[in-house]
Amino acid sequence: MKILAVVSLLFFATQAFADLGGCVVYKAKYVLKNGQSVTGYLPLTGYDDYAYLDDRTKSNAYCSDKAFQQLLNRIFYQEQKKLEFGLFEKLDLVQFSQAASRNHYFTGGYAFTDSSSIRTIHLDSIRYTIFLQAKNAEWDYPEVGIQVLDVKTANMMREQKVVNQAGLSHPSMPGWPGSIYEHFFEQYDVLNYNKNISQAALEAKLTALSEQFYAPELRYIQSKGAMSAKQFEREKQRVVLPIILKLREEGIILIQRYMTC
Repeated sequence: MKILAVVSLLFFATQAFADLGGCVVYKAKYVLKNGQSVTGYLPLTGYDDYAYLDDRTKSNAYCSDKAFQQLLNRIFYQEQKKLEFGLFEKLDLVQFSQAASRNHYFTGGYAFTDSSSIRTIHLDSIRYTIFLQAKNAEWDYPEVGIQVLDVKTANMMREQKVVNQAGLSHPSMPGWPGSIYEHFFEQYDVLNYNKNISQAALEAKLTALSEQFYAPELRYIQSKGAMSAKQFEREKQRVVLPIILKLREEGIILIQRYMTC
């Protein structure tokens, strides 16, 4: 069996889900034909029955060794025509201090992992699986994805609690001059782990950087189509990434919040 570490993107990457519907996180042990084993978490999303748990029993038809392994073959091999799938060896939830909990900007939670915890498993390498657990997503799915962080940042978040939090956003505007359709700018939840940064200081910091942070997206809208989506992404990497990394060094984490229907 070949287990491949997946390198995360330099940008603050998220494991985002295209589908809505439900989300169940399956924890299982994969015993491999080469004698090794991997234990990890596999989120499955969508509208099929495997993406939901019974409200009463907190389980479904796939919560057994054999049924779960058959589900893997069905989803990845038969439906998606894939021989490999990814999972997380570690999957943690953000912890909040009492003060931060009282001042939640958003009601949902946040899940994260580190880039070294992502593994890829080949279906043909599995001797058998041992089902361990199934839970509904404990983060604010689908508006927020699983955050994939560098190891240093992830360990800091595992060891500490959020001190305070805020939001980073930009007012919507017409998609082009005279348009009746609004463009909604990217929105971020901001989690501060730095005890030396008060709520007022955090909000002041975000206000000060907001203009620079949203400049690429504003130019993209104002270009009236002259700037391509790829050019916009490159501009975000050039302008926004350094801001995100600088904030991260200060103990401030940005998490993108996606709009859903």
